[in-house]
Amino acid sequence: MKRSPKGIALITGLLFLIIVTLLGVALMRNYGLQGRMAGNFREKGRSFESAQAALQYAEWWLSQGNVPTALSCSSLVSSATVCSNAISNPTTLPWTVGVNYTPSGMSTSGGGSGFSTNPQFYIQYLGVNAVNGGNVYRITSVGYGGNAQAATVLQSTYVVASSFTNRGR
Repeated sequence: MKRSPKGIALITGLLFLIIVTLLGVALMRNYGLQGRMAGNFREKGRSFESAQAALQYAEWWLSQGNVPTALSCSSLVSSATVCSNAISNPTTLPWTVGVNYTPSGMSTSGGGSGFSTNPQFYIQYLGVNAVNGGNVYRITSVGYGGNAQAATVLQSTYVVASSFTNRGR
């Protein structure tokens, strides 16, 4: 008498269900990871744009002839100024020295609709340019995205050209 296997369909179905469940869980984890990566990429872009806005404002401010005597800076201020001392470590955030800058239309509510903190910049006087006699400045800026962990620090060297020319006479 030949015995037919009983319950093989149940075991096969359960194995198939386990495989499909594991595949679904793996896809959902991947989907969540992709979403977090996209969100982080967005916030990094927003922090870059915020830092870029502060950097460009500082360059514009210098180009308008706003060249006061450089002072030793030691705190955060709300109006642009030129500092004689270097910022100690621009990548240590948040800054305790520099200029708080609020671009027009910027919301600092944090989250998806705003930025976590206003951008900041620091203008350091470096000296006179040997080529054309203009003043040389180092501008450092920091911008934040929707959270304080998304931060970008930018730096540029900016020369305000002198209207005088040394013709060697």
